[in-house]
Amino acid sequence: MSKNDLDPKPSHQQIKEDEIDVNQLFVLIGNGFSNVFNFVGNLFKSLFRWILLQILFIRNNFRKLMLSAIIVGVLGGIYQYGFKEIKYESSMTVEPNFGSSFQLYKNIDYFLSLIEQKNHEQLAESLNISLDEAKSISWIEAEPYSNDNQSLISYKYFMEDLDSLTNNLIDYKTYAKKQPVESYKYHVVNVVSKDNYIFEKLEEPIINSITKNTYYDKVKSTSYLNLISRKNALLASMAEIDSLRLLYKKVLLAESTKENSGTNIFLSSTENDDKQLLVFDKYMLINQQLIEVNKKLMEEDKVINVISSFNSIGMKINDWYRNFAILGFIAGFLFLYLLLIFKELNHFLIQYEKS
Repeated sequence: MSKNDLDPKPSHQQIKEDEIDVNQLFVLIGNGFSNVFNFVGNLFKSLFRWILLQILFIRNNFRKLMLSAIIVGVLGGIYQYGFKEIKYESSMTVEPNFGSSFQLYKNIDYFLSLIEQKNHEQLAESLNISLDEAKSISWIEAEPYSNDNQSLISYKYFMEDLDSLTNNLIDYKTYAKKQPVESYKYHVVNVVSKDNYIFEKLEEPIINSITKNTYYDKVKSTSYLNLISRKNALLASMAEIDSLRLLYKKVLLAESTKENSGTNIFLSSTENDDKQLLVFDKYMLINQQLIEVNKKLMEEDKVINVISSFNSIGMKINDWYRNFAILGFIAGFLFLYLLLIFKELNHFLIQYEKS
């Protein structure tokens, strides 16, 4: 038996069948793409046709729709400018220290619950205001002041406290979406009231409700003592470095006055210059640390810092989405539009039932 007889060779029919299978595969793939494109095309056609039908429906009933919108808008305007109580709003921006943002949100939620329960007596007592002034407050809330820069700074501090293995598990986008409230540096307290002159009276009671907490007072005292201790240590280090710098200057001056020093003067001078540069760099590093300590002493002088106070006179709330004239116009248009749609649908169902 020859070697050629041992090697099986594909027959002509087998090759032809393989070609048919490949052709069928390409046909199936082509049909699949065609079906997808046809489905997307039909979807857009149906959507475009539906939009055109809605436009035609609005055009045919335009007078009715506008009349309804104008009537309800006028009624909303009468309520807005004739009967609705005028409300004012103002905000205060604060910087909580020592984790006091928890207490800030807890207290604000407590005040809001008193407002919603109409417990004006307790609210007046808590905020040290009169009963009428307490009744005039309709809303109070706290929210973090957020922007990209603040989020990046917060993310930086957050990552510094984690180990290298955990750092790879949390990226900035994930952190920004689930950033905890207490990680924000600044927070805004918003108040809405019918009394235009009440806002300045609220600042001190709100701040005092947090600073009177004995825990935060102890933490502040401990932090202050630690910062003072560190400041004294830095000042002592700077004094020692100053003495060392003076010593290097005296040594360099003494060596420069020696006679017949030759090349040795050059080498000694170069070595001393290097030492002086190292000492100077160390001095600047400690000076930068001292600046940071002084900054912390200023920032953490209080449990909560007021960055911007409430305005002495509140701003009148006049947002378009709160204006009943505009809301009435939109509501009147949509109400009649839906009513006519349901009427057409009911007519269609009746005709369909008959047929």
